[in-house]
Amino acid sequence: MGYSKNLAVLERMKPLLDQMLAAQRDLAWPTDNAHMLGYRLREAMNIAKRGKIEPYQNLKDKFVIRNKGDKVYAEYRHPETIAALREVLSKMTLADIEQPMEIVGAAILHKAQEMYFPSVTLTDEDKLTLYQWTSKNGYYMIVAEVGVTLTRVNPGDVAWEP
Repeated sequence: MGYSKNLAVLERMKPLLDQMLAAQRDLAWPTDNAHMLGYRLREAMNIAKRGKIEPYQNLKDKFVIRNKGDKVYAEYRHPETIAALREVLSKMTLADIEQPMEIVGAAILHKAQEMYFPSVTLTDEDKLTLYQWTSKNGYYMIVAEVGVTLTRVNPGDVAWEP
């Protein structure tokens, strides 16, 4: 069942939405019907986001609504934590990759912003082959004494070019 687009839902949930606006922490509401209250909160947040209704339109990005027992929880999403996690998760170390074609396969599979392959030792021919693939697919190649790094961000003079 999809969410309603009726603004009356938003009006009914306004007191709880106002609490969420003022809070920079997790909130909890005890209720007899946690499932329905959670649904109505999610529905109101969805209406506000789709209709760009100020000041509620960003609540869906700030909170996750969960039902646990006889309570509904609005769990605050810390923006600093989310940004830090995205940065950490965009970098990978793949120690079991050893061949140039395995690097290509890993890049296609993972699509990470940065991938480090510490076990790879490339010949000049392998470097050229890998460079041709990376330049066509939006990666830059950094060749070090130990390992190879593929990155989507231009590393400047460090990038390997033939």
